Amino acid sequence: MRPDQATSWYRRMSAVYALGAWTVLGSLIFFDRKKRKPAGEVDQKDVSTSEIIEAPKGFYVETVVTYREDFVPITDKILSYLKSWTGGPGPKS
Repeated sequence: MRPDQATSWYRRMSAVYALGAWTVLGSLIFFDRKKRKPAGEVDQKDVSTSEIIEAPKGFYVETVVTYREDFVPITDKILSYLKSWTGGPGPKS
């Protein structure tokens, strides 16, 4: 690579890096300010007199998870994709 090509490549990569860094910083500041509530604002809860304070005796929560027959978790998909780029065994066809 010639020195002028290296210099132009370095400038382009610096610009891309700076754009990414400022985008991340700006997003963090934006979402932090959006998440904060103005001073003096208080959450008010509408509480009725018939509201149950404690869970009834024998109360439980049941979670049912149903998977499709050909379901592949997203983590496995990502790992197999990365392995295909790094020379490991790729996705099985």
